[in-house]
Amino acid sequence: MSTPLWWLARAALALLLGAALSAQALEAPAGSAAALHARRLELQPSLRSSAFGEPLHLSSKEVADRIEGDVYAEMAHPFETVGAAFRSAQAVCEVMFLHLNVHACRPAEGSGLLVVAGPKRSGASGMTAQMRYTMRTEVDDPSHLRVVLSAPSGPLSTSDYRIVFEAVPIDAGRSFVHFGYSNNTTAAARLAMRIYLATAGREKIGFTVVGKEADGSPRYLRGERASLERNVMRYYFALLAHCSVRSGSPEERMQARLRTWFALTERHAAQLHEYELADYLQEKQRDLVRQAAGK
Repeated sequence: MSTPLWWLARAALALLLGAALSAQALEAPAGSAAALHARRLELQPSLRSSAFGEPLHLSSKEVADRIEGDVYAEMAHPFETVGAAFRSAQAVCEVMFLHLNVHACRPAEGSGLLVVAGPKRSGASGMTAQMRYTMRTEVDDPSHLRVVLSAPSGPLSTSDYRIVFEAVPIDAGRSFVHFGYSNNTTAAARLAMRIYLATAGREKIGFTVVGKEADGSPRYLRGERASLERNVMRYYFALLAHCSVRSGSPEERMQARLRTWFALTERHAAQLHEYELADYLQEKQRDLVRQAAGK
């Protein structure tokens, strides 16, 4: 006896629904360890052919009035070492302070930190601002660390700053990390950027290749997204410098990390060079003195 067509159709629909539900069940939740491992597998071609000379992938985007940048990288440091950089506000401040535009960072009341950021010369007039970040540890277990920092406001009425750090172990000696940085921008901030790019920053470029110059060389991204790319890479190198220096007194570690950060950024001088090592160290020493005095 032949099977009714309606029954076959109903059975096929059930199979399709079952397959869809199974796929949804297997899909890793966003922000989970499984999702970060899946992202690593997805990025393998980019990580293996990275122009950075290490397994690192950088992306950026601008949507409406928000700009976002993300670094994904395989680091040759154990998960515990990498995680230690983001398990306390004090450690996070040690990382952030290495950035040439961060002049002070100290833990704030509750779970947060106070950051003073502005032009690379701390004594220069301009867009220096105090930013209050809240720090939220969303996951902290032996297989995954995820920490989110957020600040409501920044220079030139920019707002909704968000830093996401997460890491998972690859093996006993390596970790896969994600460092994300984003904020809302404003007309005033875009105007300031245009003025900067027309004057002191006219040669500034990002890392994303957007075409070719007349001579066949790469044409790099410019503008606000390029600035964000430089910023997120400087923070990633701060994390790398922090993890690379683990011994010595606090003062010795700080000095070694400053030198390591500068050396890492100089590998990409076309995008990141601002001044010489002696100037950077001198400026950071002034920042340390002011910070110790509570200024």
